[in-house]
Amino acid sequence: MDSVDKNSTREVLSQVPAVLRALMAENVKLAAALEDHTRQDEAEDLVSIMDAKGVTDRSVPFKKKVAALLASKKDLNVVREALSLTTPDMSFASLSDDGPSGGDSTNAFENFILGD
Repeated sequence: MDSVDKNSTREVLSQVPAVLRALMAENVKLAAALEDHTRQDEAEDLVSIMDAKGVTDRSVPFKKKVAALLASKKDLNVVREALSLTTPDMSFASLSDDGPSGGDSTNAFENFILGD
């Protein structure tokens, strides 16, 4: 094992501040990325709950709803609390705008009622 002399110690100690700054910068960058990822996951979870409760427009794509929620910069904890106060979607059927278009316009609920 080599002995430690003053010059090698001085060289190592001179590199410490730059290495610490680089590690701190990387740590801040990774913490921000983790926060963004966590917020994205929470927004996706909230939009899923909104869809299940019938609060959102079902014609809007899921990713677009998530992006809109994230862009709103709303506190997601407040949104979650508000969702806990809403009732679940209790609708059993929905009206169709399609009408008779030459095809079979019945859905599973209509088939059940009709006994098909």
